[in-house]
Amino acid sequence: MDGWRSAWTAAGRALAAPGLWPVALAGFLARGGIVVFVLPVIVPPSLVGLATFIGPASITPDGPTPGLLLRIALGVGLFGAALLAGTAVGAAAEIALIGSGGGRSGQQAARLLRRVVAIRLISLLPLAITFGIGVQRLGQSAYLELTLPTDLVTPIAIRVAARAPEVVIAILLAWLFGETWGGVATRLAVLRSAGLARALGGGLTLLLRRIVVVVPALVVSVVVALLVLSLAIGLVAWSWAFVRDVLLAGTGIGDVLTMAGSTLLFLTCWAAGLTSAGVLATWRGLTWTLVVGEDHRGSGGTGPERGTL
Repeated sequence: MDGWRSAWTAAGRALAAPGLWPVALAGFLARGGIVVFVLPVIVPPSLVGLATFIGPASITPDGPTPGLLLRIALGVGLFGAALLAGTAVGAAAEIALIGSGGGRSGQQAARLLRRVVAIRLISLLPLAITFGIGVQRLGQSAYLELTLPTDLVTPIAIRVAARAPEVVIAILLAWLFGETWGGVATRLAVLRSAGLARALGGGLTLLLRRIVVVVPALVVSVVVALLVLSLAIGLVAWSWAFVRDVLLAGTGIGDVLTMAGSTLLFLTCWAAGLTSAGVLATWRGLTWTLVVGEDHRGSGGTGPERGTL
């Protein structure tokens, strides 16, 4: 099945299986998608706020203070714990979405979950390596924007990216490659019971052998995801603006009614955004299952795909 037809077939199956939407949504949110729905309603800290949090005396001529090192270690530890927990929840949701789980004992299911978590963590290596190579350039760009900003209207993240577009593009490409590799390898582990090494190696081999199928599927999934999530974020941000304006206004009876109406509008838009994200995640998951060469029930693939293992 080619990439375009896989995406089209998966769309029909996703719309016909609303029971999968909450599962796919849980995986999407756990693996970082929650940030998409939180960013529109929070105010990012200002440079003054960050400086106050870090502390003006945190860096001395002798280097960072023990307090700063402790905060850095705590931040790294919290990020690592969140990454591991999110990956585990996302892996469980992905296994459920792929299916073919009937008949596994509890011990087998636990081993499969650990294997998929390992696959997903290893597939982050291209992103981590690319980011590690480009972080110095990004740091230099951020320093220049803090000391000699090109303008004061555009958000600093966009200005930093504009100073180092090649680094940003490389990071995005590495992330897309890792996501695709991890998704294919996960399906080999779930549908064909491949071990960790065989799933990762088979995933790379399948990507190369079916490049004419993988690229169209990847392009379609990225374009549709951008459209759907952009609309969802726009609705959440638009509705939240009404709530924020009412909170800053007075407290008369009319304002209370307006507050109730704006809150209901915000919750409706948020629910619609989460629903669309769940449908999107279901569709993307089913698309990659078809690309691997299996139907959603795991009925088996063609000879060449089995040959990759």
